[in-house]
Amino acid sequence: MVEKKKIDKRMEAKTVVQLKHMFDMELRRIKDDNNIDIIMFVGIDGRIFASLIPTILDSVQFRFLNLLKGNLPSLCSQLKGDKLKVSIQQYELGTVVISGIGANCFLASIFSKPLSIDTMGPTINNLVNGSTVLNHLFEQRSIAPEDLVDYDPAVAEELGKLTRQLFVETFEETRGYKRNMELLKFLRQKIGGVVGIGAVDEIITVTMNELGTSTAFMKDADWLKLVERVIENHIRERSGELVADQCRKTWVPEVERKLKSFV
Repeated sequence: MVEKKKIDKRMEAKTVVQLKHMFDMELRRIKDDNNIDIIMFVGIDGRIFASLIPTILDSVQFRFLNLLKGNLPSLCSQLKGDKLKVSIQQYELGTVVISGIGANCFLASIFSKPLSIDTMGPTINNLVNGSTVLNHLFEQRSIAPEDLVDYDPAVAEELGKLTRQLFVETFEETRGYKRNMELLKFLRQKIGGVVGIGAVDEIITVTMNELGTSTAFMKDADWLKLVERVIENHIRERSGELVADQCRKTWVPEVERKLKSFV
C-alpha cells in the first residue's frame, strides 16, 4: 500500500487579491471573536482602508460611529507624533478602543455597550495581537515559521491559521489547481478514446492511489508518472503494444507542453 503524500494545506498571499482576502479574514475574525459592533482600519491621514459596519445600525451604534468619524482628525493628529499602542475611551453607553498598527495606521473598535476596565484585559490583549497580525499582513511580510519566531505565540498561531483558511477559501482559484483540472480533463479524453469511457474512472483512481496523491495537488513529476503508469499498466494490457507505444509518443509531449504553458 502506497503511503499518501503529506500535503501542505497552507497558502501565503502571493497576489494583491489574496493579500486583501487574508487581511479581510483577519479583520472579520477580530470583530467576531471579540463581539465588536463596528471595526475600522484607518490610516493616520484619516483614510478608512477597511471596515466592517452593520447594514442597519441601532441608535447607539449610529451615535458612536458618528462620534468616531468626528474624532478622526484629532486622533490622527495625535498619532502622527507618537506611536500609539492602545487607547480606551469609555462612555455611558459604549466603549471605543483604538489600537495602533505600525506607525501609520490604527484599528478602531466600537462596542455599543459599556465595558468594565476590570474585565477588558482579554479583549485588549486580543486586539493588540490582532493589530500585530494586521500590521504583518499590511507590510506584506513572510509568514514562514522562521520569520515568526520573535512574535508572541498567539500572533504566530493566528498567522498560521490564516494561511490554512486562505488555502481552504481560495485554493480552487489558483493557477495550479486550474492547471491540474485541465490536465485531468485532457487525460480522461485520451484514455477514454482508447479503452472506452466506462473504464476511465477506474484507471485514474487506481493510478492516483498508487502514486499516493490526488488531482488537486499534483506536481509536474506526478503527472508524468501518472501518464507512464496508465500506459504501462492499463493501455498496454488492454490495447496492446502498438497502441501503448503510440500513446506514449503522443501523450507525453502533449502533457509536457501543457505543464510548460502554465509556468
